Amino acid sequence: EQNASSKCLPCKEDEYIEYPNDFSKCLGCRTCREDQVELSPCSATRDTQCACRNGTFCSPDHPCEMCQKCRSRCPKDQVEIAPCTPHSDLQCGPPMGTFSSSYRLWPSRAGSCAAPSAVIAALARTRGLQLGCFVFLSHQDYLVLQLTRCRQGGLGMWDNIRNEQFYQDQQRELLPAVPGSVAPSAPGLEKMAPRTSYPIAKARRNLVPVPGEDPVVLLRRSFDIFARDVPYKDWKRYGRALDLLENDIALAEMNDKYSREPFFQMLNMWQNRQGMNASVNALLEALHRIDLGGVAEDISSKLVEQGSFQYEVS
Repeated sequence: EQNASSKCLPCKEDEYIEYPNDFSKCLGCRTCREDQVELSPCSATRDTQCACRNGTFCSPDHPCEMCQKCRSRCPKDQVEIAPCTPHSDLQCGPPMGTFSSSYRLWPSRAGSCAAPSAVIAALARTRGLQLGCFVFLSHQDYLVLQLTRCRQGGLGMWDNIRNEQFYQDQQRELLPAVPGSVAPSAPGLEKMAPRTSYPIAKARRNLVPVPGEDPVVLLRRSFDIFARDVPYKDWKRYGRALDLLENDIALAEMNDKYSREPFFQMLNMWQNRQGMNASVNALLEALHRIDLGGVAEDISSKLVEQGSFQYEVS
């Protein structure tokens, strides 16, 4: 660079750069692994695109260290709901008409069968039946689940709950009356969704490093929990929420792309740029901004349990 001007050079073969940048050189192109196929070759503006071979998959929610083999068939008492794809395993469920209309089939997100949400897990243990990536929920449990998932939804969420109940009431009115029978209802709904009050958002509590420890060391130590708890599919979005440039994120991805290392590199870049302003609360706040408040709360609890941080006393 001379006289405050710079000269841009084209990327060489097997190199690329996707965004405007001030890098001194282009990034090296990716090579697909043996268990993958190449969807599109590397170009000067885009990296090589790879996908798992037929019959194998990798969940987009996790780093793809190795493609997993899809199930070849469904169990004898289930049928295929969705085929195997490069991003999800074969999905199975009960044959149509084998379960009551009072139950709903609730699909879990691909790749998350082993760790469904706490609500689904609790309902599955007490009243539901988990089959592959699906959980049977009764109408009441469905409403409980909807209520829990949408607690941040404001007034519109409560309207949806009321509309759901209104629809069910209409359906019951259309059914022929049976002498001596009592129309079913959704017990506990009024307790779940009082018509005159709305949930109050839980106040966020800041964290402070425990006394006697180096705050910088504690912050870096927290990166491991962030890397484990922030969903893989949201890593790039999280990097943008931390004001990292697209090329910063791309550069971080060059570090063992199929492990947690790129996430550590993103946080290292962020910490180096923020300097003394870097704090665990800034990392948590960025999660709230991209609608991952539940993840932020879980991370806060784990950091306190770990003994690295404590809740700030107002």
